[in-house]
Amino acid sequence: MGGRAQVVPVPVRRDEKGQALIELALVLPLILVFIMIIVDFGIALDRREVIQHAVREGARRAAVGAGTANVVDYTVDQSQGALEAGKIDVCYVDENGNNPVGFAGDGVRVSATYTYEFTIGGGEMLGMWDVPAPTIDMTPSAEARLEKAVPGAIEC
Repeated sequence: MGGRAQVVPVPVRRDEKGQALIELALVLPLILVFIMIIVDFGIALDRREVIQHAVREGARRAAVGAGTANVVDYTVDQSQGALEAGKIDVCYVDENGNNPVGFAGDGVRVSATYTYEFTIGGGEMLGMWDVPAPTIDMTPSAEARLEKAVPGAIEC
């Protein structure tokens, strides 16, 4: 432990200023694609929730005796433009065994069919290689008990 300091060799630094930029250029596209896929999946979940709300509101409308056409139109209105009238099914279930259906106490079922196609994350990029965009098929439904009779009810 003398008075003389020991010299530690310092490694010679090479000029590595461009290394980080190249690494970022290689990794950033992968990170962005991953984030876009997560966002796209989040949009699909939002669509599912909106459609589930729409069919639930349609079943509530049907439970108070609204006709099938009225229920379909109301469900389309509640879907924020996601559903078309041809993709909505309204039918009645004979809950109390007094055939035919459509009397108070019977059930009504409103269901919809919707296909979500990925666009942001995977759809557009996969199109460059002629690969079809992935899709998610959704078939939400809701049931309610009729409060009053509905003429012309169709059995499920």
